[in-house]
Amino acid sequence: MYNNIYSITEEFFDERLVTWLREEVNCDSLSKKMEVLVQQRHDVKDLVVTLLCSCDYYKEEEVRNLVEVLNQISHLPPHKKNKIKADAYLSAGKYGKSLQEYKELLYGELAGQFTTEEYGNVLHNQAIALYYVSSYYEAARGFKEAYARNHREESRDQYLYTLLLGGEQQKFEEESGALGMKPEETAALKRNYMAAKEKGQGGEEDFAFIDTCKKELRASYSELEGGQNGI
Repeated sequence: MYNNIYSITEEFFDERLVTWLREEVNCDSLSKKMEVLVQQRHDVKDLVVTLLCSCDYYKEEEVRNLVEVLNQISHLPPHKKNKIKADAYLSAGKYGKSLQEYKELLYGELAGQFTTEEYGNVLHNQAIALYYVSSYYEAARGFKEAYARNHREESRDQYLYTLLLGGEQQKFEEESGALGMKPEETAALKRNYMAAKEKGQGGEEDFAFIDTCKKELRASYSELEGGQNGI
């Protein structure tokens, strides 16, 4: 339950759970307590906390963190809950897991629940995961698809930065023009890119440049989430 909290609903807590606690786990007092809560139709948070606090398997801090998550998702529909789950994997650096979740959101049965802009935001965050586990090409394509839907500068800029990272200078020039950017805007993007690259020139310092690019990606993720209250 702890590791699948985004998919836990009231339906999980029914008479079968009460019976299992009483007959299979021999937790008679807990089963009685849960039975009362279920009959009184308490919300998921109360039910989850009661179960987790019935033993010492999780620390108090872990339970508090889970309660925070429950507060965030308590009134959200399934597609938004699942996006928060995917974003949590991304934020924690679990890029493979986040990519799986984003693909399920984008191409699964819940995809139609997103607005066009929300869908674009999911594409943006998927592109960040692709940057880490796939290639510049895949990430660039993802950011471009995201921008076509959400029309956010973050997605546009990350698309163009990723082209530069992939060594596609000519395509960068062509695409910046095609996207309607002014010459001064294109020049500013290029200056930012070159400034970051110069800081990481040579040997092991090349990693500093890559780290800078990754921080830019993380920042674009944070800005999207902050502006949309965790869509």
